Amino acid sequence: MDDNYKLQQLLDHPEPGPHYLLLDEASTLRLLQREGLPMPTDLLATTREDLLAKSVFVRLPGIESAFPPLDRQPIAYDSEQTVHLVIVGWNAMAEALAVNAALVAHYPNYIRDPRLRTRITIVADDVAQLRSEMTSRYRHLFDNSYYRSLDLHDADPQPVLHSPMYEATRRDFVDVEWEFVGAAITADALQQKLNEWAISPRQQLTIAVCDGGVEAALALPEVVYESVTTVLVATQDTALFRIASSCRPSMFQLDTNTADMTIMHRLRDLAMRVNYVYCHCFDLAPGEPITPPATINVQRMEELWLAIDSLPKRYSNVFNAMTLSTKMHSLGHEPSDWREYYALTAAEIEMMTEVEHNRWSVEELLLGYRPTTDSEQQLVEQDITMKKVLRQKKIHYDLRAFADLRADSTLKNVAVYDMALVQGIPLIIKSCITD
Repeated sequence: MDDNYKLQQLLDHPEPGPHYLLLDEASTLRLLQREGLPMPTDLLATTREDLLAKSVFVRLPGIESAFPPLDRQPIAYDSEQTVHLVIVGWNAMAEALAVNAALVAHYPNYIRDPRLRTRITIVADDVAQLRSEMTSRYRHLFDNSYYRSLDLHDADPQPVLHSPMYEATRRDFVDVEWEFVGAAITADALQQKLNEWAISPRQQLTIAVCDGGVEAALALPEVVYESVTTVLVATQDTALFRIASSCRPSMFQLDTNTADMTIMHRLRDLAMRVNYVYCHCFDLAPGEPITPPATINVQRMEELWLAIDSLPKRYSNVFNAMTLSTKMHSLGHEPSDWREYYALTAAEIEMMTEVEHNRWSVEELLLGYRPTTDSEQQLVEQDITMKKVLRQKKIHYDLRAFADLRADSTLKNVAVYDMALVQGIPLIIKSCITD
């Protein structure tokens, strides 16, 4: 069945959910995540590539992962390290890895030093076409991000730099930067850079070989494997992979046939709890202490989830749930600690609240929202009801630096929602494990 048929069946024969839809095309998934459906539906859709990318980058309660995280060592507030993902080759698997890494890889040291961004480098032969596709497909993200392009096929390669559109007048709020490199994997300049990145004490490098399979992975410099850099290899040639990886323990196979829908079930469990905590905070009166609920009422949780009238809002909760383990890791906690972990300190909450806002900002840009222009900001400042009017047009007043966040129609500074979600992390995780 193609995607059109699957969606037509869902639209023509609506039934109570939950529905989990495995799509063939990433374009269909993007459409659903950004535009939703014409009626409220308890649906989560994915593709095989998206599902596999989540299994690589996301740690979930009760699900063992065979892959090292992007942050193999915790990246705390004082850390000088950054995550660097290099993707070699461009296809559906490569794009799924890039998008999911951008959704997950957010760390507290960016708060201290905004130069310490996660970097995603994409290497492909036709870099101009690749950059054009990505900057068009995710226009608002790239309009507000730092990225550079370098074509090593040129006789005299010169980097082309792009800065966020409001760089001159607003503080930076996107903690992920991008790099587009036109090169073959065997290019001398690229091989030299991979050598440098693999041994750099300032970055945690992961390389994903998405085109060329085992042969391309073996073309990586030996220093990459000696440094125990994680190397992900997209291939269905399992026998060849087993031979190549037998003496390279940091090499991991990406095979879309192994993608497991259990991940989406668990993400929905967590996302419902994220939504429950958010709703609890939204209903607090102005001036009331911002605290998460003491417990989660499962029946009420399910009612609130079913009351969500927008598929993009469901995905927003899912994307938050995808980063719970990343936040815990930045605080020094491994999955084995989750069952016994009960509360964050005041300092941890303050720090991770800003990380949560930075994460949310990238998520919203990926979902097709953009910041307000100067004139649109003035409209909201004159009449707070315009905030909702603009948001319905995918223009979001809260897409700004954390320090510049303002009050909403409830008279609460919107940072309190990030704070409540951070405070609620132990409850969300523990209730998902024990329920």
